[in-house]
Amino acid sequence: MSTKEKQFSLNRGASRSNLLSVTAALFAALLCAQAGPDGHWESDITGDGPQRIRVTLDLAKNAKSEWLASMGLPSENKTGLVVKDLTVDGKSVKFVALELMSARFDLTLEPNGKMKGTISGAGSQPVEFKRTGEAKVELMPASPAVSKELEGDWEGSLNSPNGAFRMVFHFKNQPDKTVMTTFDTPNATNLPLNDVKQTGQKVEFGMRIAHGTFQGSLNKAGTELAGQFTHEANSVPMTLRKKSTQPAK
Repeated sequence: MSTKEKQFSLNRGASRSNLLSVTAALFAALLCAQAGPDGHWESDITGDGPQRIRVTLDLAKNAKSEWLASMGLPSENKTGLVVKDLTVDGKSVKFVALELMSARFDLTLEPNGKMKGTISGAGSQPVEFKRTGEAKVELMPASPAVSKELEGDWEGSLNSPNGAFRMVFHFKNQPDKTVMTTFDTPNATNLPLNDVKQTGQKVEFGMRIAHGTFQGSLNKAGTELAGQFTHEANSVPMTLRKKSTQPAK
């Protein structure tokens, strides 16, 4: 090989090395440029026993620039777990994971690209999330609008060893012909219902986060909804009564 050929080979090798260095630097810069908390995140947290549990968090903005989130449990093949009270303020991310024992997450996005903070519930523990990809937020599917007779607030109670367990259910039709549905308990409010379906006088809906379902029928006056509340393997009768919309005198 001539001197010129050797020099050309050395220059080409140096150019390739420089190109790889520049590419790596650009890739690192792009990672650092993603300053927001959007993405698919993963963390291992302590469960009831000594073992660690992998949880996922998906964060993204919708077309209205509103933040949305959902969680998952890969070991149980569960995705789309409900996130409530989501607040994203700069580097701060706070939310409640309803289906993870209503654990409250308080996280901060750090310069190294990780999110660190605490989980609080029965106790408190540190947590660290690593971003592993693009967000795939899974929300509960919307349910079709209900009749005017069903729309409104309904109150009922279940017998328990500690007395009557009161629940209030809310049905509010939306302009896009879906219905916003939530329920309140003595311990929590604005909990989501799922799979709401009305066929004539027959009404059914799920309470996934409480492992329950309800099936019942409206009376002709549209004032009572009598049926069965099922929690896991147990089923008991429950009657819901429509709350008056008339102002108190």
